[in-house]
Amino acid sequence: MQPTFQVQPAGNVTVIEQAEGLVLVDTGGSPGAGRRVVETVRRLSPKPVKAVVITHWHGDHPQGLSEILKAWPAARTIATRATQSHLRTAKTMNTPAAPDAVANATLQKSLQDFIPNVRRMGEEAKTAEEQAGWAASERLLRQYAVDMDGAVTLSVSEGFDTRLDLPDPQTPVEVLHLGRANTDGDAVVWLPRQRILVAGDIVVAPVPFGFGSYPSDWIGALGRLRAMDFATLIPGHGPPQRDRAYVDRLVAALADIRAQVKPLADSGRTLEQVQAAVDPSRQMQAFVGDDPWLRRWFRQYWVTPIVASAYKEARGVPIVQSLRGE
Repeated sequence: MQPTFQVQPAGNVTVIEQAEGLVLVDTGGSPGAGRRVVETVRRLSPKPVKAVVITHWHGDHPQGLSEILKAWPAARTIATRATQSHLRTAKTMNTPAAPDAVANATLQKSLQDFIPNVRRMGEEAKTAEEQAGWAASERLLRQYAVDMDGAVTLSVSEGFDTRLDLPDPQTPVEVLHLGRANTDGDAVVWLPRQRILVAGDIVVAPVPFGFGSYPSDWIGALGRLRAMDFATLIPGHGPPQRDRAYVDRLVAALADIRAQVKPLADSGRTLEQVQAAVDPSRQMQAFVGDDPWLRRWFRQYWVTPIVASAYKEARGVPIVQSLRGE
């Protein structure tokens, strides 16, 4: 059975208990999700949230922060300096840093205008898997529109470069930057005593996300991640993993894309020509098998954007971090 895939991404949130309080890794992708995180955390423990780590700037990870801080205003907020900078940059994010009625109305309209397209795609779908996928997506997007009402993007108060420690007698936490990967500022959270590694979107299952990524650096970051002595890996999306098989699959996929793209880019072909020439069939089979629903999104969320990043890398073109896909 394939892990759940959501067209509107919803990142994992991890709760870590320390003696004096809780550490959250990510916050949900909307104020509504943030409120549900608050409710869940309060059911789990009477302890306050003492710190929040944002693994990277993609909105499905930090946009519940406003609600977390309403509940626990004294919590430390932490990310790499690169992520901290992106969260402060209006060009990067799709919601403002403070309540803005005009921006909110524009976002709500765009979401409401998109929902009929999703319904139409479901009506036109030819397989039961696709019909079910579009129906679930419509339900999710309707809830997402409700959850995003009044959304703002808050930055974090603390930025770090390579490592930040959150000491504790039983559950020490290390927040690490292993190098550029899915973004230029990915953070991972390591619990050395429990051997749990929270990887953010450096690892995403069942369909990895390739938007605005750094293929060669990503391979290096995965190598450093793989070398850590984890027993459990919590990806940015998808269920916990107990071995390194999926990490190895990601490394192989990145290496395959780079190997295909570089000679094509060196020959002077355009990005559109390279996109048409790259063969993703082995990767599709390895990640999503013959599922027509997942194959559609594997191409859109992984193949197309990671080929674009590999092409820019091969041509020496800077990769811009932006939700607008620049």
